[in-house]
Amino acid sequence: MSIRNATLSIKQNAARLALAMSNDPSDARAQEVLKEFIQRTYSDLATLAWHLGADGDVFQRDAVPASELVDEAYFEINREKEFEAPVRQQPYSTLNHRQQFGERAFGASL
Repeated sequence: MSIRNATLSIKQNAARLALAMSNDPSDARAQEVLKEFIQRTYSDLATLAWHLGADGDVFQRDAVPASELVDEAYFEINREKEFEAPVRQQPYSTLNHRQQFGERAFGASL
């Protein structure tokens, strides 16, 4: 992979991130896509560093710890979801009142 290909790959990673976020902006998907983006970008930076004569292994070693930062960034959001109160379901609906309780009898006497 050349320098041009490495920089092109970094741009494609950013475009892939933007596309994934526009298709599904949920927190879980954002966390997953951001981790993947960071790992791919670090890999491309390692390749770029190697082509520039530097030690690319530094980027490779830090790729996984950097992607774990995403988990820490989303920790509070995920923690809040664990303790959200569940939405209470009504045992019956008033939309089908006639089906549940029968029709009203007019003129009936007890």
